[in-house]
Amino acid sequence: MLKTTLCTLGILAASSSFAHDLMILPAKSIITQSPETIAVDVTATHGVYRYDKPVSADGIRVFGPDGKNIRDIGTVVQSATRTSFDLDVETNGTYKILYSSSRSGYMTSYTIGARDTKKRARLSKSELKGNIPDTAKNVQTTKYERHGMTFITAKMPTTDVMKPTNKGFEIIPVTHPADYINGEEITFKALLDGSVAPGVEIAIKSEAGIYNGNQQPITLTTDKDGMASVTLDDAGRYSSFFSYEMDSKDPEADKQSYGVFYTFEVVYE
Repeated sequence: MLKTTLCTLGILAASSSFAHDLMILPAKSIITQSPETIAVDVTATHGVYRYDKPVSADGIRVFGPDGKNIRDIGTVVQSATRTSFDLDVETNGTYKILYSSSRSGYMTSYTIGARDTKKRARLSKSELKGNIPDTAKNVQTTKYERHGMTFITAKMPTTDVMKPTNKGFEIIPVTHPADYINGEEITFKALLDGSVAPGVEIAIKSEAGIYNGNQQPITLTTDKDGMASVTLDDAGRYSSFFSYEMDSKDPEADKQSYGVFYTFEVVYE
């Protein structure tokens, strides 16, 4: 299993064809007792724990401690910068909040001109003709799927919502999200259609970076067993992005790109 710490990690920028980071931001990730109402915001943003653009309410799903989808989450409000709702946490246990689009997207990159200027267009392979110059070079189309997740735990941590579905690209918290403590190891597991996913790139950004000037992500990669661990010395809120790319089986794309945005909280002890 690959392990790293905040002090020893190499730092580099995460690459993604996704225009914004996707963040699900509950007002609290740990509460001492239910019932309680928790405000939740979902936003597509260029900054960690900052609001930029709303998302479609249709993509929001909440799963209760029994692992079942809670169909009625009440009124969802879409403003200019975020999509918001109040989650009624009615029973003790761990809840999962998920945001995903029902459709995959395509992104084609290419270079053009004597200086090989890089360009991108939201087009599949069959849509390229007539929509990019005939002189375009290094043309590559990527099909991408993205979703975001976070967890809320009321009093007693449970694990039903963390069981893999074995469908698509999944990030499984091996360390329970209610047990993320500064200075202690946090472990994740990456799966693709139920099989371990080695080589998944992970970028972790701290909300504190807004204030201390260190906004570069911490980076690590899953090992042959799809596992990766990190020790975060500072308590606070974090946003992470797990990305995985492979050759596409879709004739409309050359590459398949998966991504999971995961927001979480590290408590001080």
